[in-house]
Amino acid sequence: MLCKIVILMVAAFMGLSAPVLAEEAAPASLLANGDFETSTQGNGTADGWGTPANVTFEAEGGNHFARLKVGEPDKMVMLYRSVNLKPEVKALELSYRVRYEDIKPGKQLWFDGRIMMNFKDADKKVLKPSPAPPVFRKSSNGWQDRKQQFLVPEGAVTLEIMPALFQAASGQLDFDDFRLVPIEPDQVKATSRPATRPVQRKPGAALIDNGDFETDKKADGVPDGWIKENTDNVSLQEEDGNHFLRLHSTEPGKTVLVYRRIPVSGEDKAFELTFRAKFDGIKVGTSPWFDGRIMMNFKGPDKKTLSSPSVGAFHGTHKEWKEYSKKFVVPEDAATLELMPSLLSVAAGTLDIDDLKLTPIDPETIPKPMIMTSAIVPAPPTEKLPPELHVDGNRLKTADGKEVWLQGLCVDSLEWSATGERVVQSIGVAIDDWKATCIRLPMKEEYWFGKTAYQKDGGEGYRQLIDSCINATTGRGAYLVLDLHRFRAPNQEHADFWKDAATRYKNHPGVIFELFNEPHDISWEVWRNGGEVSYKVKPKTDVAAENAETLKTFHSVGMQKLVDVIRETGAKNLIVAGGLDYSYDLRGILSGFALDDKTGNGIVYSNHNYPWKTGWQKAFIDVAEKYPLFIGEVGCIEKWSDFSFIPPSMQKEKLGPECTWAQDELGVIQKYKLNWTGFSFHPRCGPMVIKDWDYTPTDYWGVFVKQALAGKQFETQRLR
Repeated sequence: MLCKIVILMVAAFMGLSAPVLAEEAAPASLLANGDFETSTQGNGTADGWGTPANVTFEAEGGNHFARLKVGEPDKMVMLYRSVNLKPEVKALELSYRVRYEDIKPGKQLWFDGRIMMNFKDADKKVLKPSPAPPVFRKSSNGWQDRKQQFLVPEGAVTLEIMPALFQAASGQLDFDDFRLVPIEPDQVKATSRPATRPVQRKPGAALIDNGDFETDKKADGVPDGWIKENTDNVSLQEEDGNHFLRLHSTEPGKTVLVYRRIPVSGEDKAFELTFRAKFDGIKVGTSPWFDGRIMMNFKGPDKKTLSSPSVGAFHGTHKEWKEYSKKFVVPEDAATLELMPSLLSVAAGTLDIDDLKLTPIDPETIPKPMIMTSAIVPAPPTEKLPPELHVDGNRLKTADGKEVWLQGLCVDSLEWSATGERVVQSIGVAIDDWKATCIRLPMKEEYWFGKTAYQKDGGEGYRQLIDSCINATTGRGAYLVLDLHRFRAPNQEHADFWKDAATRYKNHPGVIFELFNEPHDISWEVWRNGGEVSYKVKPKTDVAAENAETLKTFHSVGMQKLVDVIRETGAKNLIVAGGLDYSYDLRGILSGFALDDKTGNGIVYSNHNYPWKTGWQKAFIDVAEKYPLFIGEVGCIEKWSDFSFIPPSMQKEKLGPECTWAQDELGVIQKYKLNWTGFSFHPRCGPMVIKDWDYTPTDYWGVFVKQALAGKQFETQRLR
């Protein structure tokens, strides 16, 4: 300041004009016409910004700005600029003015107002991390000045900037004075808060204030401290003097949620969340994860998401209150925890929540997460594979006449999951520790062809996983039965699957094809040769005549067609075919309905046996005198209440300590040397062979299976 005054005084004394002293020049913006003032086209547009739909360039008091406005709910409204970056640019600062009005999120939580940004390299590939998008919802109080700083990833040559109403339901968003300037990288680091975040808490105070929803001082139906995103579908309810929160879906695909932001201290290393919940009629939306759940986001000081633990999922109906608990680690540098009980884009349903409590805990008390995915297993050397099998009378033999008796376990989860649950690990335990020589692997054709909503690779990952299961099994010298896990009767889609799978595994010596899991409620004629299959559906009223029918039909191709499709590929692999009554009844095989196999290694017939099945002799023992059998599913249950779908008239077996069903069944298997796989080598798929992922045998079934696989002999005291 002194220098400036002296210069002015000298200039005045000498009669000279005072020099113009410029302030320190602001760095030039990399984003040309960010103030929207230049318009050379004469058509009301701003140079460099294009003419996107629902975007106008407005003027107020001689100042120009851009306005984005929702014209149709859930449609994108967006400006776009791509800025070239020089190699020496290592960090950037984006500043702008913004004003917004009545922005309501669309069908997803992130469908709102925001500025999206992407760094791209010379090949136009997006580089990570992208700058966190600033978000705009509801209404601002006039114009606001905003600023954001971020580092430039190595190799970035352009930055895409996309101010947008991102599929919002409604709203208007104004922007002005965009400036993008290079800064020093240490300026970005300087904006970060220290890792230790002091949070003032009273001793014993709840981290989630009003987590029991009992306080509503305004008496407006909104529990104090909670933000409701969809007011009409969130309400406080009372039951015997107790208040709880209710979320109710009235529009399919629309998210309903309440929101809390909880400060996180630098001393917080882990939390436990507990709460009560009940729910009614929750139907999953268009993606498998669109259900009821409590979503959470840990965010850093820069509002970037660090991790997202989740408690859920809730679907279907559970009308009684149930206690839930979730433990999770607090990420380093977390500043806040967002807590969002929600119905996430569900098709329908109601979710009730009460007594939410968040407690700091020692992270050492959290069990280490179990790896549920499976590693890729390469194809084993040819000399490791088991010998090829063929049917010889009622036995399986190798080419040199050696008899092989298949005994093993059914490894489940690929019939309900495209990624499976520890399938490769379980195969290793089943063969190495339980001494299985055969693995049955249930799966489905829709996963194989990648037809589910969350498969984006056309099923390639699923097919590779099955390859790994085959490699893990056959590389140990054991056999794998590939089970198409479908019910009722096969159709053309199943024939298409076997054409593809048989081509892939053609003449693999360790792979056996099980045509169709459990045929039922059809005639033996349809079972073998195909035909029309009818089934009852719930009648509808007030609809077109064709939709009011109580019977529907489809055409079954029959089991013989599946055999023929496989053999037409040149595959000679052993084939397994299940009978009627959910693969229990094989009597038709002895009365003219056996399958033809003139060019392959033969047919093995499959039986599934459980404690509610009777008539063993005629159903399968008689057939075993002539044909080789594969008892692909066999399991004892602990109590009838776990299988309430079995009618009381079929619940004849006395379960409990006096039950000898398991020993008697294993005795029959051993007496007739029936090939078999115990069901199920998964701790949540009953009847269970194992209790947990430590592969602890269940007392009522698993202990006997493990003993039988180890060579213990059982005597059958009574046939059923």
